[in-house]
Amino acid sequence: AAHTFLTYLEEHEQCNQCEGLSKCKLNTIGFTPHLIYRNGLIKLEYEVCRFNQNIKKANISALYIPKKIFEANIEDLDLIGESRKTIHQYMMKFLKHDHRTGFMKGMYISGKYGSGKTYFMASLANELANMDYKIIFTYYPDLVREIKSSISEGDLEEKINKLKVVDFLFLDDIGGEYYSKFIRDEVLGSVLQHRLLDNKATFFTSNYTVTELANVIKDSNTQQEAVSAYRIIERIKRMTEEFVLKDMPRNT
Repeated sequence: AAHTFLTYLEEHEQCNQCEGLSKCKLNTIGFTPHLIYRNGLIKLEYEVCRFNQNIKKANISALYIPKKIFEANIEDLDLIGESRKTIHQYMMKFLKHDHRTGFMKGMYISGKYGSGKTYFMASLANELANMDYKIIFTYYPDLVREIKSSISEGDLEEKINKLKVVDFLFLDDIGGEYYSKFIRDEVLGSVLQHRLLDNKATFFTSNYTVTELANVIKDSNTQQEAVSAYRIIERIKRMTEEFVLKDMPRNT
């Protein structure tokens, strides 16, 4: 918490003295910090600053993720290794596709911690935002906690609807959250079904492959739990191309 406050005070002061984007001293150029209170914790988030005229950057709603999301650049991707090249090829194909006239599957990328899954997805999200699409990029475990708190706050439907209708939805680290049958069936299941029927691409990163995820999202081996997990997995399979990021980046 102390580090969060110090970072905020330092960057907020720099923003107050700033004379324009060309003289921005922050790593998140064009974005200014603000403090939020969520789930008993004070967190630092970033929003478009008063000098940022690049409205396309504002197309990304980055929820509960580090500020490096704004810096991810597709031109900086490490493409050494067959799996990294394969993922990049699909991303470039996705960027060239006309999504307003035809559906193209999103991506499900699994791999070890530190393999660069989030950076790959963040660079794609930034490119799509620059093409004037609306993006929600969220760290899934924190999203789950936020949704749980929304049940008592009364704005659950509003938040779920945003996930359903946004042009492109990125769910980072699915399977890493505290297990919840309600979230799985009533929230994730509902969001995925709506996006599947509405031809809206969805992207996932996970430490688990899709097959492995099936066991992670059920709390027992009963027939009912197997069916519930199967429904989620089948939706993910129908709406994404699966990739396993086997090659670690060279800088790790």
